[in-house]
Amino acid sequence: MRTIRLKISDLFEFEAQPAPVSPDIDAVRDLVLERYGFLPQPVLVQIDGDEVVIQHPEESTPAQTEAARLAERAGKRAAEGNYQKAIGILKRVLELQPSLHTARRDLAMAYVEARDIDNATNHLIEVLRLNPHDAWSWVVLANLYIREKSDKDTGEKFLRKALEIAPNDAWALNSLAAVCHERGKAEDAIKLFEQAIVANPEFANAYYGEAIVHNSSHKPDAAVETLNRMFARAKMQDARTKPVYDGARQLFAKLQGDLAERDQSEAFKLVQNYKAQMESMSGYPIRVQEEDFESKIGATIQMAWKHQRDFHLVKIRADYPPPLVSHLECHELTHLKLESEARKAGRNLFFATTATTREIAIRSVAGDLRKWEKAGYPEQKIAEITRTLIGGLCGFLFNCPLDMFIERHIRDTFTPLKPAQFLSVRKLALEAWQTTINPEVRRLTPRKIFQANLALNGAYGLFLDDLFHGASEFAAPYRSLENFAFSQKLWKHWQERTKNLGPGDEYRLVDEFADMVGLRDWYEWRPDPGHHEATAEPLKEGSTNPALLSAKQPAAVFYFLDAFKRYDAMTPEQVRDVAYEIAQLGRNGLDYAAPDEKYELRALPDRKFSGLHLMCLMFAGFKRVAPEHEVQMDLHDSFLTALQMHKNGEGKR
Repeated sequence: MRTIRLKISDLFEFEAQPAPVSPDIDAVRDLVLERYGFLPQPVLVQIDGDEVVIQHPEESTPAQTEAARLAERAGKRAAEGNYQKAIGILKRVLELQPSLHTARRDLAMAYVEARDIDNATNHLIEVLRLNPHDAWSWVVLANLYIREKSDKDTGEKFLRKALEIAPNDAWALNSLAAVCHERGKAEDAIKLFEQAIVANPEFANAYYGEAIVHNSSHKPDAAVETLNRMFARAKMQDARTKPVYDGARQLFAKLQGDLAERDQSEAFKLVQNYKAQMESMSGYPIRVQEEDFESKIGATIQMAWKHQRDFHLVKIRADYPPPLVSHLECHELTHLKLESEARKAGRNLFFATTATTREIAIRSVAGDLRKWEKAGYPEQKIAEITRTLIGGLCGFLFNCPLDMFIERHIRDTFTPLKPAQFLSVRKLALEAWQTTINPEVRRLTPRKIFQANLALNGAYGLFLDDLFHGASEFAAPYRSLENFAFSQKLWKHWQERTKNLGPGDEYRLVDEFADMVGLRDWYEWRPDPGHHEATAEPLKEGSTNPALLSAKQPAAVFYFLDAFKRYDAMTPEQVRDVAYEIAQLGRNGLDYAAPDEKYELRALPDRKFSGLHLMCLMFAGFKRVAPEHEVQMDLHDSFLTALQMHKNGEGKR
């Protein structure tokens, strides 16, 4: 016989009426027989003071053995997310062994996941009638009352019962923390979430819950720090944990957006200083301009020594979100850094495709081209698509291992850029996957090119997931593809080879990637001669003419007075927005030679401005909100003159 002991008061826990002070013995016995009728018969009941002793026959050994086997199978089905299958198996388990407490609890949990709330509640109550000291069942039942029945009071009572039984139960602490958060007790919630994390550092829910509280309290840095701890320490337990990770990653991306907006001014200043350093290192000025790229690339840089110019040109996608533009500029500047270092060491090379390499590439995909011809595609169209695909893959082959190196450098070096970096590479990674799954792209892309692109994209996704310590899943879509093992090999090779790279060694890494994907003869290297005949392109008049700017000093004083008047009526955040927007607009120089008022600002929509007026607004703005930022304009004398006039009350009328 099996024996169950419990308090008489436990019998009335889920009854409509509370336990009577002096219960009637016969009424108690009748209640037991009614509530425990699912147990093997006959059920014997004894009353011993304030305790009830329940005895029932033990199930046969064969029944218990089969029940254990089926229960294990049900657990596997539940872990896979197949809850209906698990429910059917567990019902059979309880037919074989009605007293198997764990199976009844697992059945209740399966009903929870299957959204059958009534059955889940009934089975949990049966579990607790069998064992009132089952803390886990109290937690699950509490969550049902809180989430499904909107009864926080009863839910909180059940959670506190669970913590009386198991004070360090991470699930109970986590759920009680969530209740505190919903009641507006943020500090209590944070303390409870931290207790849950200490109790089980691998418990993802507690980190996610705490991050939500920090986010609701407008503490994005604390929320990100908590999520970073989650991605580093928590574990994916089974299918039920996936929504937690999905939610955490969505929240992380949202927080990066908030932080990118907040930090955009600091990030911009950082990149402008970096730009000045790269101009000094390379020996050439740098221009930045927007570009309407046909393909979904973020940015490119044209080196002065490759394009026979006396300046470098950075082209950035015109439709890119403004807070993320600084990341793209920083990325291209780091390409310049790598080449400048390789040049200094005498090891720089030029990556090039030639008629010969293109012919080799075309021959390697000739079978696919013949299929297009048979399908009726015009010869000119086939040639055009082929050139585009081969050129795109060669560019990706060159950039993929270098971009990994560059993004790691940005992550390690430019802290204010981290939020924008995450969002920027996320946008590009998602666009790459959308291109990959486009049916037309797949149909028109030769297999060799398509497979190489998949391998490189998968490797880059693995790199990014590692870079962000699990905050992203960019490699996930590629895992089910047939050549993902290639991606893993590329990624592991990159990890080993980049431990001690010297100037110019990145070019050997490109060759090694090319060997692994079978593209080594699709390009060639040309030596960097170390000099070139520069053909200057005319700059806009006034954009880099110090003498002209000096002649504009009287007008600048007038514009500075207007700036002071405007800024006196604005908050520091509004001033920062004006200065930052002008800085973005003026990346490639502002035309201060002409008096025409042709520039518009979102931050000051009341009128149009001349180039010189904008320069004065930006100069005065940074002096007010970021005085440590040195604006490279010879406007100091005009600024000081106007400032003294402003203090004396001149120009305020």
